[in-house]
Amino acid sequence: MAHWSCARGNRALPREPSSGAAGTLSPMLTPNQRYHDRVAPRYDDIYAKDPYWAYYRDVSWQDLKRSLPTDLGLPVLDAGCGTGIYGLKLLRSGFRVVLSDLSRKMLDVAERNARASFPDREIETVQADLVDLEPFGDGQFSLVVAQGDVLSFASDWRRALSSVRRVLAPNGRAVLSLDSRFGGVDPFLKQNDLDGLEEFLTSGTGEWLADRPEERFPFHAFDPAELARGAERAGLVMVRLIGKTLFDLRHGHVWLSDAATRRRLLAMERRYGETPLALGRAHHLQATFALREDVPGGDAAPRKSAGARRKRRRKKGAG
Repeated sequence: MAHWSCARGNRALPREPSSGAAGTLSPMLTPNQRYHDRVAPRYDDIYAKDPYWAYYRDVSWQDLKRSLPTDLGLPVLDAGCGTGIYGLKLLRSGFRVVLSDLSRKMLDVAERNARASFPDREIETVQADLVDLEPFGDGQFSLVVAQGDVLSFASDWRRALSSVRRVLAPNGRAVLSLDSRFGGVDPFLKQNDLDGLEEFLTSGTGEWLADRPEERFPFHAFDPAELARGAERAGLVMVRLIGKTLFDLRHGHVWLSDAATRRRLLAMERRYGETPLALGRAHHLQATFALREDVPGGDAAPRKSAGARRKRRRKKGAG
């Protein structure tokens, strides 16, 4: 996994191992595609080195399960599927799954993994960008999953939300993982970079720092209010938001080696994941969206702030 830069600072995440010379570039590929194409064959091995990432996926899945459709009639979309980690979970749950990714080589790995696990199931793979999802029809999916912070990596995250809204069926859900802005401030503190901290908190813009300059690409880290506004403009309502994970257990923390302790930690993640504490301290967010028309009051005008309501009450009582 590459480390990434928040404006001027480098976030303290595992750094992608160097793998030698850059080789010949394809002018048709974006830096995002180049990076993920190159690391695809060893992507799972990179993350397997630290047991934290298996715990992270458990936190993600236990929240995602709350949105699984009860009707298996419509397919589900694993957008930005990577090597198919969540797509395989969905297949095991009995769903018809379409695996999709911007990286052709990631998609190839996902397809191999799916066929190896489900040799008798039909496996559909489609190379597509979350920004447009052009290969798919309107209202095609009862569930759209985009883990791995695909929305943060999208070249236009607002368009990506609109695309998700277009392909989502009535009463469907979309569960998207993304980078948290407030969870990314520590590098600036460590580097005494006050200007960089202020810039990052204002814009949320950073750069994915792969070892190779030609594979570096911008990303966006979100704050919850910005995400909710973007969803509203796209015709979506954010019905749930969790921070993940509450506990930074990277680098082989001893708690993750004990099954009983792990279950207790996951229970705490489930209990407190939607609290302001979690949303403020977590490096990542996981948002669940519904179509605006499927949510009671979803088409209503935004509620006035508490201050505006108090002012209105004072005016009423002044006569």
